[in-house]
Order: sequence, then C-alpha cells, then structure tokens
Amino acid sequence: MSAFKNILLIGATGSIGSVVLAALEKEPSFTITLLQRASSKATMPAHLETITIKDTYPEDELIAAFTGQDVIVNCITSLSVGDQYRMIDAAIAAKVRRYVPSEYGLDNMRPEAQSLNHVFREKGEIQTYLRDKASKDEIEWMSISCGMWIKWSAHHDFLGMHINEKRFVKWDDGEGVFSCSTEDNTALAVVNALKAGDQFKNTNLFLSDFAITQNQLFDAIERIQGVKYTVEHIDSYKFVDEKKKAVENGDKYATYDLIETGFITGRYGGHFEKDGQVYNGSLGLPRASLDEQVTIALKSVGAI
Repeated sequence: MSAFKNILLIGATGSIGSVVLAALEKEPSFTITLLQRASSKATMPAHLETITIKDTYPEDELIAAFTGQDVIVNCITSLSVGDQYRMIDAAIAAKVRRYVPSEYGLDNMRPEAQSLNHVFREKGEIQTYLRDKASKDEIEWMSISCGMWIKWSAHHDFLGMHINEKRFVKWDDGEGVFSCSTEDNTALAVVNALKAGDQFKNTNLFLSDFAITQNQLFDAIERIQGVKYTVEHIDSYKFVDEKKKAVENGDKYATYDLIETGFITGRYGGHFEKDGQVYNGSLGLPRASLDEQVTIALKSVGAI
C-alpha cells in the first residue's frame, strides 16, 4: 500500500512520461489522472481521467486540476521546464502534498552544470525553488537524477552514437565517466519512492545502473553488433565555446549539443558514483548491465 493515492501525471505521452505512466499503473493503490494541453494531438488512455487545460497553463486551471491530488509527477520536455514555477505555485494553492519535477538527468544543482546551458540551469533553479518552498512547509518534493538512457540515446543519435551511419563521435579521449540508467528503472524509482512515503521526502534521488566511458560504450556496440564504426573526435572545450556562441546567436539546436556534452564528459555532475549517493539499492531496483542495454538498444533501432 502506498503512502499516496491520487497521482496526477503531466507529460504522459513523452519519452519518459509514457514509461512512468506504465509503472504507475502497475501499482493498484494509485488513482491516476492525466493532464493534457488543449493543442496536444496525443491520444490519451481512455480508461484514465484526462484533464485538458489551455496551452499557457493558466494558474486557475492548474489549481482546479490539482485539487484533490496527493502528488504531481511532471515529465514535460526539458525545453519547457521553466513552466513549472506556476505548476508548483498551483500545487501549493491546491494543497498537493508532494511535487516531482521534470528532472531526469544529471546533478543540476552543480554550478558548472547550470553554467553550461539554460536547461540545466532552469532545472537547478526549479529544484532550488522547491527546496525553498519545502523549508517553509508549503509542499514537499523529490526528484530523480538518472543519468542517461542507452536505448533513448540510440534513437536520438546521443552519447556520440550514430548507429544508422555506423559512426561514433568521441568527446576528447572518450574517457569521461558518466552514469546510466534504464528507462524502466527510472520509472520504477518514481513509484517505489512514492510508496515509501516520508523516506525519500525532499530528496534528489541519484540513480545509476552502471557508470561507463564512451570508449566502453563504443567497444560494446562494435562487439555486439559485429560491425566496425568510423570514429570522429571532438575537443570538448572548443566545442562548448562554439555552441555557447551559437546559442547566443539564436541557434536553439546548439542547446542539445551542450546537453550531450554535459553527460558525456563527466565534468558537469553526471558521474553519480563519484559525486554522490546512488539510491538503486534502497529503492529496490533490478540490476542492469552495459551489454544488456546495448543489445536492447541495437535491437530497438533494427541494428541487430
């Protein structure tokens, strides 16, 4: 039996939101409600209540949607995390007990992470905002920092992987260390932490199934796929300077390059075993291995 009953999920059809929804539905003590923007074309599950609000997330509509909910779990896209201020304020007004922000990345409380790009900065600022509200007993929170997902990365040419082109891009010498989780373990962590009640209250939960380098990822891909890749190298320091200037000049896509760099190099708070406590064991998450996840990723993109 969970310490919470009524859970409202935002971003239920996204990359991680859909996995979180599946995990929430497996817990019979939860009653799940979904929130959807009016312009969304996504098809929501017919057996669950869906509340539709204006795209601008008006606070009065958010308060009405949040009233009666115990927990708000937010899985909106990283580029929209700034919208969460009004959601947090609405949750407080609606007397929601716990808010789970759209985090799902590295340690965004690190100053070097926040200085790298606006997404990391905004996520860190949201967490700071929640910490302040919790210190005043207005609401409690928890967040999930899960490193990077191998399967998702394979589908989005991330972590240097360009599987369809049989090409791999290494940042520097490929020896930066970063933590990885599975999407399923990320979602299960949300569920198990909620079921634990106060145990993980006001905590940023760091998850890592394994910590790897790009070189280890590259070796696993070639070995499992049985294919030789062409390799390119990036000077990460020059790359960061170039992409920051590109962002300043209006190139929105350069932000994605900076996000990728934040994970790959291991310099920005993405190696949890080194930088902080990992909660996989205390959350009861099953183990996963690099070879297993690379195999799953390659199969998912039709490479094996």
